[in-house]
Amino acid sequence: AGAAFLYAGKSACGSVPRFVVSMTMHVRRDVLEDALNDILPLFPHLAVKISGNGAEYRLEHDCSRVPVSQADTSDAGEKGKICGDGRLFAVSCGRKSIFFDVHSSLLDERGMAAFAKAVAFRYIQLYGLPVANDGSVRAVSDGGSLNVSTEDPLELVRDIPASRPVWYMDAKAFSIPSSESESCFVTQVRIPVGRLRAPAREYAGTPVTFISPLVSHAVYEEFGEEMSPGEYVVAAVTVNLRQHFPTLSLRPFCTSVNLAYNRRLGDYPFNTILMSQKKFLEAQLKPDALAYNVQCRIASMEEVMDAGDAEARMRRSDEVLAHKAAASTYMIRDAGMVSMPESLSRYITEFYPVYAPDLHDFTLSSVIFRNEIVLTVAQKRGRSLGRRIVELMNANGVISHVSDEFEFIPGSYRKP
Repeated sequence: AGAAFLYAGKSACGSVPRFVVSMTMHVRRDVLEDALNDILPLFPHLAVKISGNGAEYRLEHDCSRVPVSQADTSDAGEKGKICGDGRLFAVSCGRKSIFFDVHSSLLDERGMAAFAKAVAFRYIQLYGLPVANDGSVRAVSDGGSLNVSTEDPLELVRDIPASRPVWYMDAKAFSIPSSESESCFVTQVRIPVGRLRAPAREYAGTPVTFISPLVSHAVYEEFGEEMSPGEYVVAAVTVNLRQHFPTLSLRPFCTSVNLAYNRRLGDYPFNTILMSQKKFLEAQLKPDALAYNVQCRIASMEEVMDAGDAEARMRRSDEVLAHKAAASTYMIRDAGMVSMPESLSRYITEFYPVYAPDLHDFTLSSVIFRNEIVLTVAQKRGRSLGRRIVELMNANGVISHVSDEFEFIPGSYRKP
């Protein structure tokens, strides 16, 4: 699933998202390293390294011990590159936080959450504190009985009957002017699910329905004067395919659908806007429509792999990713609802992903943890969008607040 990102040139940086787990205690690096290496056999497809030269790259099996580094937390993010030794993920810690930087070819949002939770659970076990598994955590005790497939789940959808629906989502997307900044500015927003008011409360099961139009309106306010006639603010929303095409695989299994913002706040009642977003979303979540979406992705990946040597694949990869980026204005990555045993939850204070801008200059990531939506807004230019999104949410019945702001230099993967 990560073929395009593995060969990406300019876009490689953002293909290494981060998951953050903050605890009530300071993290001991030696105990964390033992916990990580105990858990890795439950995620066997992570045991690879990329090798080769300019003519060709390949993945090789590698079960050697993985070290844990000390993170530089002076600016809330480790400044550095990951995968310098060919490994496609890195784990680091600093003070009370654990940082998981994992290449997109290995784990998607749901996979990263499962991996982070499993390592945190094992850490508490090795630290010697009482913790019990309720079945929601992949644990060492599962051993060989854990039936896990490491095959590429996209193969499941390759031959499913598919049809191209007629979508309004084909609307031309406005592209936010790009920035060459290495760092990004992150605003963390918290939305208590229990405090949602009507009409947003009716869409609590699919929060992207009320999040995307409010975010899109903030983007429209910021850049509306730069938009050309016929352009729309379009959100690319990731969809976890496991609920539509069941699989035991732990490898990436998601795609993205587009939500165009065509009815603006103030011109229509907020509930009318939400209903239109819901219909746009439902039209793209039908099995034949999703299958068509995924089969197009597979075709694009095969174009990359058939392009020739590594240099040709890099050029084709950047073309594919640029075409994908042009179809939307920004991206929302959703890690879904995270459940964990109460005995583990008592030791964890924060649990959230950060998908830094890569294909777009503006990216959001979300997770529902302890009945609260944690939304991270990452942008390369300016600092105003995150706070404006919160203002729009509170004005439309989505009670929220800014809980943190920091600058972040995302990890990037280096080819050998």
